[in-house]
Amino acid sequence: MATSDSSTSFSRQQWVIAILLFFMILLNYLDRVVLSLLSPVIRAEFQLSLVDYAAAVNAFLLAYGVMYLGSGLVLDRVGSRTGLSLFVGLWSAVCMLHAAITGFFSLVAYRFLLGVFEPGGWTGAVKTVSERFQPAQRSLAAGIFTSGAGIGSLIAPPLVVWLSLHYGWRSAFLISGFCGLIWLPLWLMASRADGPVARGPAALPIREALPLLLRNRRALAYVATRFFGDTTGYFFLFWLPEYLVTAKGFTLAQVGALAWIPFLWNDLGALAGGYVSGVLVRLRRRPLEARKLMMSAAALFVLAGACLQAASGAVGILLSVSLCTFGVGVWASNLHAVPADGFPPNEVATVHGFAGSAGALGGILFNTLVGYLSGSGDYFLVFVVLVTLQPLGVGALWLWLPEEERIDHA
Repeated sequence: MATSDSSTSFSRQQWVIAILLFFMILLNYLDRVVLSLLSPVIRAEFQLSLVDYAAAVNAFLLAYGVMYLGSGLVLDRVGSRTGLSLFVGLWSAVCMLHAAITGFFSLVAYRFLLGVFEPGGWTGAVKTVSERFQPAQRSLAAGIFTSGAGIGSLIAPPLVVWLSLHYGWRSAFLISGFCGLIWLPLWLMASRADGPVARGPAALPIREALPLLLRNRRALAYVATRFFGDTTGYFFLFWLPEYLVTAKGFTLAQVGALAWIPFLWNDLGALAGGYVSGVLVRLRRRPLEARKLMMSAAALFVLAGACLQAASGAVGILLSVSLCTFGVGVWASNLHAVPADGFPPNEVATVHGFAGSAGALGGILFNTLVGYLSGSGDYFLVFVVLVTLQPLGVGALWLWLPEEERIDHA
């Protein structure tokens, strides 16, 4: 790419890649949030409890956790172009398979399969940013594709509820999955024509890479960050509709009309956090220091939103949640830039995948806790736990992931 290390401007080729990654992550999140939006309807039809729903979410997270590492190992060896094509195609097909749900066991099985393939989208996006963007550009590029998650979650409530009310809930799974199959040929054409990328030396054999990873304190710091910090994003992804309905008295129609607002603020946070971080790098802040500063600020936004959790009325409730999701967006855009800044190109996807697995494990533990604590509709203790986790996550980065010179192989 013909850009300097200190420039935050993208070339035309970089914009094409960034936009495609944005839409890929949009579809990644659209496919997974369909269930959370339809959970009240599906639970009623098949007489499932909140604990049953938590089990289905955990099945997704279990597979997601294992295959986050698995997808990283695959992508560091086959490359982002082939790897993303493989994972997007498979998870889109599995999303469409959700239209065949017949009860608890099929729901759990399909969520597990979706969790097997969806991590490759995030790991592939981070791998692509590492290869095709300079340090001052990476957080904004990560912010752009991260905002796809918020847009996917933003358009999902009105779209999924409308499809469910007019054509039945199964249609939402079919249409969202089919959109992923449309993305595939566009990615194959654009990535083939994109020019040189930063490859670096070949990845080590898996039997050698994993033991080294487990002894790498820098990698373990990022693992700890995701173990603690990912739970906040998972909560708003999987539990926001349930929270609004069971704790705040929203109807399904209100969820469809208003639940997009917090996800819009998530997108604004991702773009703002990525842009400001890039500006800090351009102003001679070291890349990892810029990411840590922005992630520390993100934790404060989540705390501010949680302090307003007892608000009543639609405006107060949405303000509380939106402050939290803005912080989640700031956090995510910088979190996904850390591997590209702190590790060699041939290790980026593996480190990101390993840490993503830890994040999914943390999500399983927290999700199980939410399933029990929210049974009475009281989420106060859930938020108390939630606001302690991101400070622990960013603290690991400050303590154990110092700035080092990262070698890019152009």
